[in-house]
Amino acid sequence: PARDAHDTFFISDPPLTTELPQEYVDKVKEVHEKGGYGSVGYNYDWKLGEAQKNILRTHTTAVSARMLYKLAQEGFKPAKYFSIDRVFRNETMDATHLVEFHQVEGVVADYNLTLGHLIGIFAEFFKRLGIEKLRFKPAYNPYTEPSLEIFGYHEGRKTWVEVGNSGVFRPEMLLPMGLPEGVVVLAWGLSL
Repeated sequence: PARDAHDTFFISDPPLTTELPQEYVDKVKEVHEKGGYGSVGYNYDWKLGEAQKNILRTHTTAVSARMLYKLAQEGFKPAKYFSIDRVFRNETMDATHLVEFHQVEGVVADYNLTLGHLIGIFAEFFKRLGIEKLRFKPAYNPYTEPSLEIFGYHEGRKTWVEVGNSGVFRPEMLLPMGLPEGVVVLAWGLSL
């Protein structure tokens, strides 16, 4: 979903995927180039060759997107998906960034969900881990709007540490998959 922002580690064998549903590809191309579903698009020449390149994933949103596409094809019903997967990024390593790490991803798909539900999920999740001091900061993600970065207070370091990113998937990501209008998908990726 956000290839340009993170493309770093390409796979040479096989370098490309050929298993993309053509109808879905056409809708994604149209949304990127011209907009649709309430979006003005990115207004650039979307290239199939770029989308086919195999990379080591930079975030697990691709896993969630695949599951949501499958959910749309099988007929929507409210769903929750969770994964823990390895991701790879070309990062400058420091106390909070690594080149390779595990990401905890979750999505909740249903009608009538709000940003308040998303914040409530984090409050309960982190409370059960013993982290009760949380802050949320508006952020930009190309596939969610609104988007939030999540910070937890690190008692040992006496500072706020980013523990995840989240948001509400944009309609122009969900509707081309075939999900019904009005379905809201809350999504997050947390560092393990």
